[in-house]
This record gives sequence, C-alpha cells and structure tokens, in this order.
Amino acid sequence: MSFKSLTCLTLATLAVCSGSAFATGFANGGFEIANTAANPPGPASYFSMAWLAAPTGNPALWSTAQAHSGTHSALLTVPGGFGGSTLFQNSTDNGGMPALTAANVGETPTLSFFALGDVGTTGNVLFALRYLDGKGNILGNSGNQFFQNKINTSSWSQISFVGAPIPVGTTSLFLEMNSAVGPLLDGRSNAVYIDDIGIAGLSPAVPEPQSYALMLSGLLLMGVWVRRGASV
Repeated sequence: MSFKSLTCLTLATLAVCSGSAFATGFANGGFEIANTAANPPGPASYFSMAWLAAPTGNPALWSTAQAHSGTHSALLTVPGGFGGSTLFQNSTDNGGMPALTAANVGETPTLSFFALGDVGTTGNVLFALRYLDGKGNILGNSGNQFFQNKINTSSWSQISFVGAPIPVGTTSLFLEMNSAVGPLLDGRSNAVYIDDIGIAGLSPAVPEPQSYALMLSGLLLMGVWVRRGASV
C-alpha cells in the first residue's frame, strides 16, 4: 500500500470517527451527497442521501438550479397547481444519525435552514419538526410552521425555529417540509428551494468504545508507517 493510499485510509477513518457519525441532527443537510453515495445505497425514494420525497404527483427534486452553498439544494415545486411536494427525514432511520438519549431530554433544539422562491398567492410552504420514540410514535410536534411570507425569489432567506423541549423517550428527530398550492390564478410559478438544514442546541452523541478503538488503530497504523519510512 502506498503512503498516499494509507494517508487517505487513515484520514477517512478519522473522519468517520470524529465527524458526522457523532453529530446529532439531520444528515446531508446541504443535499450535496447523491443517493448513490449512501452506504448502503438508499431506496429509489431517496432523492438525495438520507432524504426521502413523498410519492406525490410533484415529488421533491434534487436541484442544481439554485444553491445557498455547494452545488445542490432541494426543490419543492407544484408547477401545474393543485398538489403538494414533500421531503422528509427521520434522523436515525433515514439519516443514520445516533439516537437521542436521556441527555437530550428537556433541550430545545433550534432548526435552521435557508429558502428561496415563491408559492404564488394560492400556495404555502411549511415545515413540521417532530420528536419520535424508537417505535416511530410521535411524542412531540411543532405543528405546521408556515414561512411563505419570509422568502423571496431574489435572495436566500434564513428560517430559524426553536422547538419545544425534547420529551422523555425521544430517540429521533423527524422533519417534514411541504409546499402545497391551489390553482395558479396569477400565473406565478410555485417553486421553493431549500438548503443547509441544521440543528443546534443539542448535546452531541457520545462515541461508542469500539469507535474510539477504530480511531486509535488508524492513528497507530499511520505512526508505524511514518517510523518505518524514516528508518529507510
């Protein structure tokens, strides 16, 4: 194995051990990772890794037309009127993120994301943040939070929402975003781009002992290779 290959392998190990695998929140909040990059690959209903699109007549789309950061965003659009476009993620079941624990009970997470677009005079766009237990039961719900009056078509707007305290028994977060519209009487399009979804205000998950061991083994392997190269 070459030094370059070993370096890449070690860095990848460290990234898994110290990065998003130990974060608490939603996976792929910037929609930059394609469905095919999921490990294992997600089902066809995933339009971007960890995110699902409801099987409606106007499913959410993976878009390169607009992006707040990076090159991709999610597009909620109902171009023909009379319909809905929905995306959602269960942070553990779909996102593969660590489960929330008793350490998170009582915390009030802040949901933040960026949006750009327009739903016309007959449409709306909203989100709902829910707290679920290990069986998928809803323990808490933010209710529908409408934000069509906070966005525009010329610049990205940041939307922030402070959720209710996390109840006992919560193991995952569930986020649903939906755009719905009636007849487009004014001729305006119905298209809203969503990007950079994040959660703040939660205690991070604690790495499992075997993950520490994996990270340590990567560092040791790197050290042995460096010493061997220095002695040549």
